[in-house]
Parts: sequence; structure tokens; C-alpha cells
Amino acid sequence: MTPSPEAPSTSGPAAPVGEAQVTPADAPLLEAVRGRWPVARVQSDDSIIVIHREPAAGAGEFAWMPDDRHYCLAVVRGERTDLNCRPLPTSWARIGIRLVTKGGLYPGEPGASGARTVFFAVVDGGHAPYQYAGSATPGPGAGPVRDATAVFASGRTLSLLTYERPSADVTPRGGPDICSTDNAICFPALDAYVG
Repeated sequence: MTPSPEAPSTSGPAAPVGEAQVTPADAPLLEAVRGRWPVARVQSDDSIIVIHREPAAGAGEFAWMPDDRHYCLAVVRGERTDLNCRPLPTSWARIGIRLVTKGGLYPGEPGASGARTVFFAVVDGGHAPYQYAGSATPGPGAGPVRDATAVFASGRTLSLLTYERPSADVTPRGGPDICSTDNAICFPALDAYVG
């Protein structure tokens, strides 16, 4: 039996909340994404969710969600820009966790060696901010957890998270937990639920 196609979503696009809104400082990073990826050119600044911005370092992560079933993640590292646009899973990986995926491999930061992997997580409920849990250490070379909040017209909120680790350090499953500060949502940092 062939599953019936999913009905189109009527949620409309997600809008960034607070510091996740685009600022003039984001322009060079957004131009790098829009210059390389035509699909990004049609996104207005009002629908871009800024998860991480370091314009001076030429680094950032941006997302947009045309509806509550799809996402695009753009990662900028210097001259390199990557874009992934995919549907969200239809089932929950864990309570509150819609998606944890590897966003891509990138050259190491200046002064660091080796490639790095950027992880991307979509969490229902907007329980930000997020961080590595308790006294757990994320390991040498691991970057901080960065998060942004997005809201749909219905009032539904999502937290969008990125964090990166040295690529040699991403093979084991599990790792330290990442939790919201209210501990309502926790998940293992290295478990990719959807690849």
C-alpha cells in the first residue's frame, strides 16, 4: 500500500524572535549565501532566522522555515557556504526533539587543525537557551551551543540550535547532553536522528 502524500501545510513561514532577527551586520554573510544559492535569494530578511553570527570571522548559521514541515539551513565559513533544505521528520526522535542532523564538514577554525562538523537541531516549544548539561564537558575543540527562537503565526515556537565539534570527535553516539536551562528538553549531542 502506498502512503498518501502529506497535505500541504497552512502554517506559513516561521519568523525570527529577538536576537534571531537579521541586522545590517549580517548583510555580508547573507550575500554569500544568496550569491551561491538561488533558493536563498527569494527569502526576505523577515523570514531569515539568525542562529549564529560572526561577521568579522566570516562565519554564521542561518535558517528559514517556509512552513512547519520544512527547513533550510545555511552555514557560512569564510569562502565556503553550504545549504541544506529538507522536510522535517514526521515523527519525534525524542520528546520535544524534531530533528538532530549533521549540517556539514568545514575546515578548522584559524589556528585549529582538522575539519569540523556542524550539528543542527530543531526542538519544539522554544525552551531556549540551551547549553551542555551540568558539569559535562563537551570535549576539546567543541564549540558552544547556539540557539535562536522562531515562531509561526499560530503561536507555535521552535528552537533552532547549532553546535560544532572536531570531525574526528563525532563518531561515537551519545556524548554529553544538551539541555534547555529549565531542563525540560535534553538530548545527546552526538546522536544524529536524521542524517
